[in-house]
Amino acid sequence: MASTNYRNLIENLYEGLLYVDKDERIKYWSKGAEKITGYPSSEVFDKQYSQDFLCPIDVNGKKYFGNSSLFFNTIANGTLKQFELLVTHKDGHKIAISTRIAPMYDSKDRVVGATQLFTDNKDHLEHLIDDSEEYQQSFFDPITKLPNHVSIEMSIDAKLSEFRRYNRPFGVLLIEIDDYEKLNNIYGDELKINILTEVSKLINKDLRPFDIAGRCSDSEFAIILVNVREDSVEMIGNRVRDIVEKAEFTIGKGMIDLTISVAGIIATPHDTNKILIEKLRESTEKSYGMGGNKFLLWSAVE
Repeated sequence: MASTNYRNLIENLYEGLLYVDKDERIKYWSKGAEKITGYPSSEVFDKQYSQDFLCPIDVNGKKYFGNSSLFFNTIANGTLKQFELLVTHKDGHKIAISTRIAPMYDSKDRVVGATQLFTDNKDHLEHLIDDSEEYQQSFFDPITKLPNHVSIEMSIDAKLSEFRRYNRPFGVLLIEIDDYEKLNNIYGDELKINILTEVSKLINKDLRPFDIAGRCSDSEFAIILVNVREDSVEMIGNRVRDIVEKAEFTIGKGMIDLTISVAGIIATPHDTNKILIEKLRESTEKSYGMGGNKFLLWSAVE
């Protein structure tokens, strides 16, 4: 029953989802992928992604098929990748997509393939083509390479719109680095370059391919969690907190202990991105006031 429910959940995603094995052969192609690209699952199953039927390219014309595989680094090194691409629809026209590539592991923690989650981004096609460099600078954090606060706010707005139209619930986590100001005064740029980059990797490591992580401010990260309940938000929030607490952070010739305060919330149809972030900041401040290194689920009741 659980397996059936999980499959139904995936099949009803508005986004497209595909899975490739280590040979980059497509082993799963969702209904969302069919709708966005025009290709039915029967035509692409077991087809090698490098056979360039979608011909993904970026706005500068760089190809991500054939010898420049979209999945190569993820399968080889287990790295997460995010792209803004143009792909070829079955009927021949170009469509813009936002896509995220994530590794898939077996029980022995070996990479066995990769998933690609992608969203039709056609409304921004002209902007991407004309202002691609400006787009990257405007929507991605230059240090962590994660979506920045503008991108996160836009994503929350999009999820709120989906929630109101299709009743697709979602949650948000806000992550505040404990004692960030003190650490920044001591380590400066080295903290930003080494520690923030490592924290961003840890936050991204165990996320599902359709969740979105970003950097909201100097000391804050956010994660948008799709199709979750309060217990799932709490479980993921505590897992992220635990991962960071147990991690070893090297800075200069020594190591530092680092903890985070994490707050979680389930969105309501009446929320806005600003209201959600304000609510979450209330909880991270409360957590820090209690000594930090805690997860708190936001509640209107004190």
